[in-house]
Amino acid sequence: MTTMPTRLAALALLIAAGACTPIINQHGNLVEPEKLAELKPGVTTKPEVQRILGSPSALSTFGDRTWYYVSRRTAQVAFFAPRTEDQESVAVDFDERGTVSGVRQYDLRDGRAVEPVARQTPSVGKELGFFEQLVGNLGKFNTSRRSDAVNRGSI
Repeated sequence: MTTMPTRLAALALLIAAGACTPIINQHGNLVEPEKLAELKPGVTTKPEVQRILGSPSALSTFGDRTWYYVSRRTAQVAFFAPRTEDQESVAVDFDERGTVSGVRQYDLRDGRAVEPVARQTPSVGKELGFFEQLVGNLGKFNTSRRSDAVNRGSI
């Protein structure tokens, strides 16, 4: 027969083990290799690509000459930040006639870390201090204009 502290310890161990199970999330449009093989450069058009692969995750920045299909799988354990397990990207390039001119595939190894710049862009104008902001509106409201508008029936 087990004692109460033994049962509580077993229950605590079971809960702790359950908390360590990662939560897997799949985001984006995972392109199947069979569908990718259907794309023929010089033959397949944009509407056909959309029918085969679905809507793209993103378009090229200028124009729509490149469609991107991005898929990412992440795992998160307990309260820790999610970790990217796998990422696949497919770039479908189109020529000026709207037919496929090339297909490029990328995975997690092709990614690069981007470091944000810590500099600040200077803005034009004057920075107001605390007290300037606090009392800045004093004197901006003309009560005589308001009383004239009330007298005319405008308000």
